[in-house]
Amino acid sequence: MGSSPSRIQRSSHFVSTSRSNLSPSNSSSQHRSNTVCPYCYRLTRGNENVDDAFQITLQKLFPGAYELEEFVFQTKQTLVPKGFYPHVNTLVCVGLCRDEITSPFEEKIEAMWGRAFICGSLGGMLFCGDTGFIYYCFTHIAIDHEGLVGSVYRTRSGMNEKSTACGALAAFAAEIASNTLNLDFDENDIEMSMLKRHIIQQTDLSTDAKNAPDLLQVTMAAYETITIDLERHVRYDAEHFEDRQYALFTGVQIHGPNGMDYCWVGKASLLNGGILSPLVLPPTNDPMSTIGIHNEQH
Repeated sequence: MGSSPSRIQRSSHFVSTSRSNLSPSNSSSQHRSNTVCPYCYRLTRGNENVDDAFQITLQKLFPGAYELEEFVFQTKQTLVPKGFYPHVNTLVCVGLCRDEITSPFEEKIEAMWGRAFICGSLGGMLFCGDTGFIYYCFTHIAIDHEGLVGSVYRTRSGMNEKSTACGALAAFAAEIASNTLNLDFDENDIEMSMLKRHIIQQTDLSTDAKNAPDLLQVTMAAYETITIDLERHVRYDAEHFEDRQYALFTGVQIHGPNGMDYCWVGKASLLNGGILSPLVLPPTNDPMSTIGIHNEQH
């Protein structure tokens, strides 16, 4: 299939970050022995362990993806001039999948903004009330060192065998492909039941086993659903608090080899006075940068 981010651009959920697409061939050929962190100005370890196949797939499917720390830093730089001040007047809401490998994203956000209100569930779906001023709501997917989509080694969790991310979205895709999709409400698996129903109701995702979506397509449908739900939640909240403004960031967190994490921003918006307008973030400094990946080493 083609790049799913392009599909999103053709729909009402446009990509509002100002970044030019990056050539996979160019990104895969970039190698540096050392990189200077633009935030602490220390040398970071080079990217010799970054696999070309991963970078090619990353830039093909998620062009302009940020590394986590760079992304969170740029959102702060963009929002502070608009009156969002960390630890002063801003409550941050984080909506990620419950999967333990999404935790680095939450940690980066809380390090920048302070303790967050956690509002995510399986696949990053939003099943919560209306709280907060800044929202980071992302589904997730993995790409391994061979460029295989969905494959991840959970080394941080002490698991040495290959597994899948997002496991819930992969199970959803497998049900469709095997013609065993069950949309009955399961009290023993509430969030999974809600996830499947909600994505099907909100998007045009195929449930036909003869035209079964792959994991990437299901992931992008989850991103679309999260964006629709978040905007509805925030518009409703704004009706009751007219003096508030809200910043919304939705997209996909990408888990790479060697504990690397990136995020693709599908939509960034500011809601002020009931009007939703695009937020423009600076382009990523370098798709092969190690800022935020090996940050514990410097």
